Amino acid sequence: MTLHLIKLAVGAESVKHLKERQALRYKSYNTNYGKSNFRILTRNMPRRGEEIINKGGSIFWVVKGQILVRQKIVSIELLKKTVNERKCAIYLDASFIPVYPKRFRPFQGWRYFEGVAVPTDLPSTKTLNNEPSPKMVAELSDLGLI
Repeated sequence: MTLHLIKLAVGAESVKHLKERQALRYKSYNTNYGKSNFRILTRNMPRRGEEIINKGGSIFWVVKGQILVRQKIVSIELLKKTVNERKCAIYLDASFIPVYPKRFRPFQGWRYFEGVAVPTDLPSTKTLNNEPSPKMVAELSDLGLI
């Protein structure tokens, strides 16, 4: 079974907004460090990082209380480890893969995500150009319409 991570997209109003924010950060990061993948920084290194990479894990993004999209994790790297400072970089593929929406409660940091809790990918025929509001997505999902 594939192991994934889940993380809140804090401050993101929609998937489109999340993409725009990542694009801005990537542009600055790529210019300064010359890296080819977007990264997120966390304080703690996932102890099961090798399992995530080896089995093709992804990071699922919670936007406004809903899991709406995922990105494949390319690599995980420990940047600094001193007594007072720890940093871990999780490098992500640029493509966003829409998933069937699923409600998820707020939490801090990231969590491991696996098993039946992981939503499946949306078929390409069901992707929407204009995103409905998270509330509408939740109601449609609860009714079994999407």
